[in-house]
Amino acid sequence: MLKTMINYYFVIRVISAVSAEDITKIEQYESLIKNGITKALNFKLPSNGRMYEAKNETITDCGSYDFVIIGGGTSGSDIANRLSENGNWSVLVVEAGNFTDNGFIQFLRYYALHSFSDYSWGYKSTPQTSACLGTINRQCMIHRGKGVGGTSLINGAIYSRGDPNNFNDWARIIKDPSWSYKNVLKYFKKSENFHFTNTNATIDMNYHGDNGLMQVQHRLPDYFLNEVFLKANEELGLPKTDYNGPTPIGGSIFQLSSKDGVRQDLGSIFVTPFLKRPNLEILTNSYVTKIDINPKTKSAEGVIFTNSGKTCRVQTKKEVILCAGAISSPHILLLSGIGPREHLEKVGIPVIESLPVGNRLKDHAVFKACIFEANFTEKDQPLKKQVQDYLKGIGELTAPSIAQSVGFYKMNDKNNVADLETITDVVKSSEVEKMYSRWTNESFQDVCKNKTCIGFLLANLFPKSIGTIRLKSKNPFEYPLIDLKLLSDPKGEDIDILFRGIQFVFRLINTSAYKKLGLRYITKTVPDCKKHKFRSRAYWYCQLRQLTTTGYHPVGTCAMSRTRSDGGVVNSKLEVFGIEGLRIADASVFPTPLASHPSAACVMIGEKISDEIKTQYKR
Repeated sequence: MLKTMINYYFVIRVISAVSAEDITKIEQYESLIKNGITKALNFKLPSNGRMYEAKNETITDCGSYDFVIIGGGTSGSDIANRLSENGNWSVLVVEAGNFTDNGFIQFLRYYALHSFSDYSWGYKSTPQTSACLGTINRQCMIHRGKGVGGTSLINGAIYSRGDPNNFNDWARIIKDPSWSYKNVLKYFKKSENFHFTNTNATIDMNYHGDNGLMQVQHRLPDYFLNEVFLKANEELGLPKTDYNGPTPIGGSIFQLSSKDGVRQDLGSIFVTPFLKRPNLEILTNSYVTKIDINPKTKSAEGVIFTNSGKTCRVQTKKEVILCAGAISSPHILLLSGIGPREHLEKVGIPVIESLPVGNRLKDHAVFKACIFEANFTEKDQPLKKQVQDYLKGIGELTAPSIAQSVGFYKMNDKNNVADLETITDVVKSSEVEKMYSRWTNESFQDVCKNKTCIGFLLANLFPKSIGTIRLKSKNPFEYPLIDLKLLSDPKGEDIDILFRGIQFVFRLINTSAYKKLGLRYITKTVPDCKKHKFRSRAYWYCQLRQLTTTGYHPVGTCAMSRTRSDGGVVNSKLEVFGIEGLRIADASVFPTPLASHPSAACVMIGEKISDEIKTQYKR
């Protein structure tokens, strides 16, 4: 008894011994979070780029560089770093956004709110007919990052590479073995610095790097639902696995691009530490209106952009490297006269090269409305306690979700890769989720007030549906028309994958591991679906079309192919067909979607193509 009292007294003394400096820091972080939430909830996203318009049409000569990189995002940041390692090369990055202030966006718990800030483009899809039907005007949000670091400024910082067979398929499609998993693995490892922080996770260090610039770790402490999820998978014969190892199939715990619980955006990793290099220049708040291409020689000669009310033109001595992402890269190409001839002629842009730009848009279709009430109570921690934990590198503020459980599965035996991702977490009814996904009042799942709920997110990782990106007009400051066409494939394979995923979730919760939690399905039925028998196939298909949105992982709009006759925009070296001195390096070049969150693969592409460029110009 005396020993217990002494220990209790010691703990009280330690807690009360928080320094005045620590108290001040805690209060500052609390204020930062509260102000960040308020600002995000009241932020109005832009619907076009008119804020960047120049005051007149005069074009100013703004210099020349060996390499001009359009977009300082996920791939562009890495390429800028690698190319500027050569002190003989001048490198310019033209970026529409700004550098991060490392303020509110450092807290991964609030990643959904980070999309409502100056770091977001504010894109929306065109009105949809096959999915997103429960959103306002049937328009999906398409959250894309704007700033040095790109979407890594606003995403959930999940580090996942994809199924190894994804890359083997790439190599087969484009007839280039350098894109096989065996050959791209070194580039994944080159950028990674993995910290094995959670011994409950399965990690194969043969597949991880430990000397790269990108810090990767698990959230701490581990959460009990992770163990429940992993045991449930094992009951169904699915192993505990390292999804970045030899196979992703099975249950895992998320690996995050973070350091001591702080978001590691790629601009802060790959660019900011190297700004003292005299040959590296970053022009922020600069909106690219077109790539300057000589129509006679068909060579990229420079880039035209607006900055601070004036229009600039920079020349390139070697290459323009387009890294603006799967939405903005095709937008810029189309404005520059590269794209489908019929479309360019329709909007009045002279055709320089007719290529299928914007023709193969694909994204992961995501269904979040698989929600169950649980028999335990998840209490909200006071913000002060969350901040105290955060300053130790642990706790709720250090990860995008409370639980970090994820599984990758194969629902269709015809597919040779994982085609379904399941993420499970504690769910709370929140206006943030309503705003993030643009739900209507009728669709919004406000079923978890005063309850503890567990939700399962399902993502179709191998979509067959194909969308498009087109110009609204030849005005470069008009956002493009983004038609996702989720769940629109003629054979209905995409919606079937998600339907099978729902059936899998019900098998999962019927394991002994989950039965202890007494889960009860409470997802609200959308009004349009009440006519169907509850939980019948017709009911689920209706719910899926109403409540499926994008995974914010657009790819393929400037896809790689072996030759231009194979329907691509770039070759395996990412050079644009028919245009000299123009390369694309971002998610737009993916020949197929990946069974992953694509940022890790975008960094891999940056590493690989930087080596390609260095080799090419050594000759």
